[in-house]
Amino acid sequence: MNEEIQSNSLLKRNLSWVDLVMVLGGIICIYVILAFGTFWLMEHLPYERILMYLNAFLTQLAFALLIWTVKRIRHWEWADFGWSSVALRKAFPKIMGVYALTWVINISYAIFLYQHGLTPPDTDVYSKLLGQATWYTLILNLILAGGLAPVVEEILFRGIIFGSLQAYFGKWTSAVLSAAVFSALHFQAYGFFPRFMLGMFLVYLYDKYKSLYPAIALHALNNIVATLIAASLLY
Repeated sequence: MNEEIQSNSLLKRNLSWVDLVMVLGGIICIYVILAFGTFWLMEHLPYERILMYLNAFLTQLAFALLIWTVKRIRHWEWADFGWSSVALRKAFPKIMGVYALTWVINISYAIFLYQHGLTPPDTDVYSKLLGQATWYTLILNLILAGGLAPVVEEILFRGIIFGSLQAYFGKWTSAVLSAAVFSALHFQAYGFFPRFMLGMFLVYLYDKYKSLYPAIALHALNNIVATLIAASLLY
């Protein structure tokens, strides 16, 4: 009976190829429009950091609008995106275990880069945002990276893209594709692999618990710790 209910729910929330192309096209259009708008403003306003924060917040808000548009067009309920209840207390050990594994991967990857003389570029937008150690920029970083981004991006990349790709591919093929899109759209070449692995772990939690809550918790934890570490190292 439970399998039948889950199957009916999956059929209800499947996107067509046209919908998937529209969603991915919408994401790309958001990045392109905001990037050109930010570059244009940088030529007229000497406030690079303010404009970077504006771009980051507008990106997440535009993603939220895209999600709302999908919801209206497809007539989905929020449960169709993965907003189903789960006992986080039961999921907590698994979340922490997966998070520990991300640290193993991140440290190993950092050592590999260091051994090959590779370091993040000084112009990297994430280094600029996360490296601002004043109290108000730290708060902005925590709101953006630890609050807004995990919720919006999990709905978009796990709830919509991964959840919908399963109509055409197997679970793990869909996981690889959605994680690759998730990582690629951060436009950070040197960080592609660890972010790809994070995307795979987020898919794992989402699929295991059939809920976005554990994935959001891991995403938020990862971003908050990264923000605090960057702030302390670059202070």
